[in-house]
Amino acid sequence: EYDFATRNIGFEIFRFESGQTVEHWDNIQKRKGPNNSGHSMVDGATEAADHEKTESNRSTIKSFVDNVLIQGNIEKIYTYLNQECYTEHNPSLGDDLVDLRSILSSSDNGDSVSIEYKKCHRVLAEGNFALSVCEGYVNQIPSSFFDLYRLENGRIVEHWDTTEAIPPRSEWKNKKGKF
Repeated sequence: EYDFATRNIGFEIFRFESGQTVEHWDNIQKRKGPNNSGHSMVDGATEAADHEKTESNRSTIKSFVDNVLIQGNIEKIYTYLNQECYTEHNPSLGDDLVDLRSILSSSDNGDSVSIEYKKCHRVLAEGNFALSVCEGYVNQIPSSFFDLYRLENGRIVEHWDTTEAIPPRSEWKNKKGKF
């Protein structure tokens, strides 16, 4: 959580070489909430466990992002998420997956939020946590999605995220852009 002039929530990723930072990515949005299930954007489990499952959890999230979020196979959501003990931290959603399914399957009709995932750039993982870095659209606005998942027994049980609009190329401060 960032508390400068306003309260924001963000994810930051750093790449190091020889002990020096050589690349940095972030995704920041204004703090909102709590959501209708009573969860904030920053509460919940924070300690990584099950380090021996890092690669299998990374694989699960890659498959979830590809199958459900990018390809739109919403009916497969229950294959990846454990609804009996699922905790959602998005300020616009709750623990019940009905709203999530609705947003992911809706088209941009002006009446509700529509989200389209188009490309996954990377999935970082440590133990039972995995962070996907993706791009797509929110109501047809180019956007970046950083989604953090906590897994238990190979299924998603907790989710945090930030969404940020991607500025037009003419406003980029570097040649690589957001990703």
